[in-house]
Order: sequence, then structure tokens, then C-alpha cells
Amino acid sequence: MDRLRAGIIGCGAVAQMMHLPYLHELDDRYEIAALCDIDAGTLDRVADHYDVAARHQTVDDLLSEPLDVAFILTSGDHAPVALAALERGLHVFVEKPLAYTLRETDDILAAAERADRVLMVGMMKQYDPGYRRGVELVRELKDLRFVDARTMHPDNGLYMSHHHILRGGSPRPPGEETFGPAFFEGVQRSIVGDGTNPLLKEGSGSDRPEVQTAFALLTGSSIHDINVLRGALGQPSDVVSAHAWAAGTSFTATLAYPNDVRVNYTWSLLPYLKHYEQDFSFFASDGRVHIRFPSPYLRNEPTLVDVERMRGDELCVTRVLTSYEEAFKIELLEFDACVRAGRAPFTDGPGYRQDQEVICEIARRL
Repeated sequence: MDRLRAGIIGCGAVAQMMHLPYLHELDDRYEIAALCDIDAGTLDRVADHYDVAARHQTVDDLLSEPLDVAFILTSGDHAPVALAALERGLHVFVEKPLAYTLRETDDILAAAERADRVLMVGMMKQYDPGYRRGVELVRELKDLRFVDARTMHPDNGLYMSHHHILRGGSPRPPGEETFGPAFFEGVQRSIVGDGTNPLLKEGSGSDRPEVQTAFALLTGSSIHDINVLRGALGQPSDVVSAHAWAAGTSFTATLAYPNDVRVNYTWSLLPYLKHYEQDFSFFASDGRVHIRFPSPYLRNEPTLVDVERMRGDELCVTRVLTSYEEAFKIELLEFDACVRAGRAPFTDGPGYRQDQEVICEIARRL
């Protein structure tokens, strides 16, 4: 097979920061054949930068191009576009969320099976060398009891400003800093609007705006964390409890895992401090492993692993820095290999569904 002709749907920040640079770098495997974005100015600037002639403002027009693979990199629910690409016979890479509801996810999985095409979900942390090494060390623990998992999430813009992101219009003026209810109620309004979004209602199982807000954040961000936990511990057996506060912009859950392991998971939106904190601490009788992720928008920043063990009478703390390889690039290599070999990727559709089941159950416990 020659280079894979790739159609890119969505030319926004994550496409420009991660996917397009690495697709261009991997030009022995991929050809950036066509671009699509609803913003004509952004589309033209990005297409000019990568010297792409085929540029479209609608998905239907892009899918009419002679393509091998579609990269779905837009925000929000990706079900309609994923279904359209699969029905055109394309292999599909889709950034999370694959879909907001289990019903939509099942439709996509069925479409991928009918088309006999590779469907890969962009859960890049599973390809992170530091995380993979951390999981190996967690599995060496003899008596794992408890996991503390937390994400303290600042505004994404704090970690994007050093990237040269091409936009069609004028730069957006910085917003006014607000605090307390003025902040988190504003976030809630920006997510749920008038509260009639049927997908948020269906996915969360609730009419309450704070639950729909939490569900949107669970779907758009926290699913990475649930995926990280599954990679280390397997699928949870139960959501023991869950609670949301600050209009749904913060939430916590207690999850039960096999072998009598409990996880306390917390996610909180804390916008103004440039300190992305995503730590997973695994506590056992014979040792402790701490996996510390950097912001996903810092290319080649390593995930650090700290290990605590006894050596005789001494407590020894070791820091493991496995690699500077970028997880976003490694997952593109995986997608290419899967398409050429006709095999399922490590982060496939059924795996996404497993994680989605957990976030849906968390939402129902809020």
C-alpha cells in the first residue's frame, strides 16, 4: 500500500498542535490529501501552510475526495461524522469523544463492523511510554489497596499560547477573570445553554444542569482518566458513589476494581493557574507508584513515574523518566500499522465503550 491519503476534518487547535505536524513528519506513511473546516479563513491558512489544494467547508464535500482514512478532530459529539466516514468505506481515526451516548457508540461500532474498517479512538495516553512503564511497575505491586487519581484542570489556553495556531479571524480578546459562582455558573451556561441538548440529557440520564455539565466534562476530558485507570486496573466492578459541586465543574467518584481495590477519583476545573496536575498514585503494602502526566499540549514533555520501595531499613524513592517520545505521534504510527495489517488498534471502539459505560454510571450517581 502506498501512503495513506488522509482527509482531516477540523483544523482547530488540537489538529494544528499535534496531528497535522506529526502527519506531515510521517510523510512516508501519510499524505495530507484534503482539509475541512467550517471557518473559511482558518481552512485557507492551514491549507496554505501544508500546501493542500483540496479544502472544503462541509464534511460531505471532503468525503467525496479519493481518501483512505479520515481524521475527525472537531470538538463535540463525533457520531454523525464517524458514521458518514465509515459508510464511505474509510478507515477512521476520531478524537474523543467518539459519541455522547451509548446508543450512538453502538451505531458506530456496528457501522465499522459492516464496513470492515479500522476505527481508532484518540486516547493518546495509552501510547505514552512513561505511562506504559508506570503500569508495568503498578502490576509488580503485591498488595494494591488504594488509588488516588486526580486532575486539576487549568484553562487550556495557558498551555496553547506558545503554539503558533493559525486562525481565520481576529485574535480573541482575553476574557475577564471571574471567581466563585460567577465563574462556574458561566461555565455551566456555556455547556448546557438552555438545557435542551438531547444528547447531554440522554447521556447523563438527567434534566439537572449541574449533572449535564459534569457529564459533558466527563465525556470531553475525564474519559482519558477512566481510560488510564482501566489500562492499569481493568474495568471497574462498581461506581460506589459520586458527587458534583460548583455547578458541575468539579466532581468526585469512588470506584471499585477487582482484587478489592478502591479508587478515589476527582476532577476540578481551576482556570487561572498554569499548573496542570494529573496524578495517579497507587498505594500498596510493599510499595507505591505515582504516575504524573504533563499537560497534553506540551509536545515531548515526559510523563514521570515515582516509585517508593524499601531497601533494607531505608525507604528509597526513585524517579523514572522513560522517554521523550510523543504519545500523539506514537498513536499515528499505530493507526498506520493497523490499517495496513487490518487489525484492531489498541484504543478501539469497544474499549471506548467500556470507558463510556463508567462515565455514564458516574453521571447517574451524581
